[in-house]
Amino acid sequence: MVENSKKRSPGRPRKFDEDEVLDKAIDVFWELGYEASDTETLAKRTGLTKPSLYNAFGAKEDLFVAAINRYRQTRSKASLDAMAKADTPSEGIRDYFINLANNVASPNHPSGCLILSIAMPLMDRLPKVAAVLNTAPKESYARMSAYFEEQIEKNSLPKNFDAHAAISLIMDLGAAMIMQARAGAPLEALKIKAIRNTDLVLITGQGSLR
Repeated sequence: MVENSKKRSPGRPRKFDEDEVLDKAIDVFWELGYEASDTETLAKRTGLTKPSLYNAFGAKEDLFVAAINRYRQTRSKASLDAMAKADTPSEGIRDYFINLANNVASPNHPSGCLILSIAMPLMDRLPKVAAVLNTAPKESYARMSAYFEEQIEKNSLPKNFDAHAAISLIMDLGAAMIMQARAGAPLEALKIKAIRNTDLVLITGQGSLR
């Protein structure tokens, strides 16, 4: 548990689980959108007073950025972790898409993706949000690139496997799955799509061999 006792004004600091607060803030922003998520609602849903929320995270944009980072470190990272833990490249790509499907079509929160659905449309107006989101694709690309490089070195993939083409397709297909979930596609349909996407990625990466 991460405890936060940060304060900007005199008085007894309040201790709380920062991750739990951010998880609740994620739910609010995702459910209501950024504009409709006023500080009163955020305070009520997180269990903090408005002064405590401000003292801990700053203005609403700062809290939103912290929520985005928490989302990336948990739900977004989970798909990459699933890929890395698999025994074979085929299973790794499949597990990436399956994990993504489970996340974006979960009944426990709004369908889709907090970043794609809520955060990205705000990049032109919220510079701190833009700064975070501009680094996210690069970090994901770097992890996938390292993964495919390792698989090539282990001879699990051909030496001339086109990792760049494969990664680009993974990102495009992942974004499409998110939009489909947002439009109401059921989880089982997305899991079927995940299997098909796996084949497409492998075919694309090995396209230079034909």
